[in-house]
Amino acid sequence: MEYILFVVYLLILCWLINKVPFVKNSGIGSRTIVILFLLKIIAGIAIGWLSFHLYSEQNDYWDLNKQGWEEYQLLWSNPKAYFTNIFTSGYSKGYGGLFDSFQSFWNDLRNNVIIKLLSICNIFTRGNYYINSLLFNFCCFFGHVAFYRVFIQVYKKQQLAVLLCSFLLPSLLYFSSGIQKDGIVFTVLGIFSYLVFQSLKDKRFTVKRGLLVLLSCTVLFVVRSYVLINLLPALIIWILAAKYQWPSVRSFVIGYLLAGILFFSFNSLVPSINPPKTVVQKQADFLTLPIAITQVKLDTLQPNFGSYLHNAPQALSHLLLRPYLIELPTKSLLPINIETFIYHLLFIVFLFFRRKTEPGGINPFILFGIFFALTMFLFIGYIMPNLGSLIRYRSIYLPFLLTPVICGINWERISDFLKIKK
Repeated sequence: MEYILFVVYLLILCWLINKVPFVKNSGIGSRTIVILFLLKIIAGIAIGWLSFHLYSEQNDYWDLNKQGWEEYQLLWSNPKAYFTNIFTSGYSKGYGGLFDSFQSFWNDLRNNVIIKLLSICNIFTRGNYYINSLLFNFCCFFGHVAFYRVFIQVYKKQQLAVLLCSFLLPSLLYFSSGIQKDGIVFTVLGIFSYLVFQSLKDKRFTVKRGLLVLLSCTVLFVVRSYVLINLLPALIIWILAAKYQWPSVRSFVIGYLLAGILFFSFNSLVPSINPPKTVVQKQADFLTLPIAITQVKLDTLQPNFGSYLHNAPQALSHLLLRPYLIELPTKSLLPINIETFIYHLLFIVFLFFRRKTEPGGINPFILFGIFFALTMFLFIGYIMPNLGSLIRYRSIYLPFLLTPVICGINWERISDFLKIKK
């Protein structure tokens, strides 16, 4: 019965996906949309099946699905508890510990929101993980479409490259398709980027777009608050550079220098808030977790500029360079090793065969994406000592970095170069 239900829902969603105006108006052919959507569904099935058979049911994806079923049962047995427990804190510090990694209402809320959504889905899916994945990825597909609709306006003549970077980067497709926070964050970032890009292009923020931007920020704050915090500097500089026609590169360099000064001096302005110390505590929390197979060396961070500067190369190395091609603590990393190696080759090709910059300079959105992604890589690299988690967390930011690289390669020049060689 569950197989039949899965097929019925799949057919309905394949029909529906091309009826949604946001997708229909993307400029992608309806047949291509269905193929891309089916690839998204296959990735969702793959991550569910592999996580179950590699780790049994003791993993983030299946644990959330199980808790969603328990919450669904609570809906019928105790409706009052169902509608109030998401607002209840059982900890001694109540609603404090906004940025704590453990024993915190806010930390639990990130999963509780997904669990509540799954409990609603279970009305139609009866708790089946793969059918829940189907519904989850239908929603997350709009994130891919949103990224495509932004990047195709920047790189107008490179549809294939933009499709690849928006939909088909292997680790992005895989990790954003599991029932977890990654897919939600990726989707919200895509929609958020589209809303701001269109508003700046039209030189006005409509009430509808403004409300959707506010909703996006709220979702980011609830699901992963540190993403929103790292997003704000890049967003402010992007808006100012686009609105006042400031030189893009100079604006982002100066803006981030000022943001860095504010980060390390904020405690002097507001004694109750110490951003460097908060990041240090997050690292300490993750270092208390059991050592994983993919554990990496992480230097202890101190809440001062010197320590952050010293640890920055290591943090960026973990996110930009690893896993190395020959680094294989577990066989399951092999596809990621190959993917990462290909990205490194593409970057080298970009350095030697890049296209000339457009007369108007680099689009501020591209710099927004690059600076935001690198900021996230720094933050994740500072706190996370597990290579498996590093790979998963970085995957959703790859379009910001790889799209300018792949679309910035002069493929025609490479073709001419190869012909000359022959």
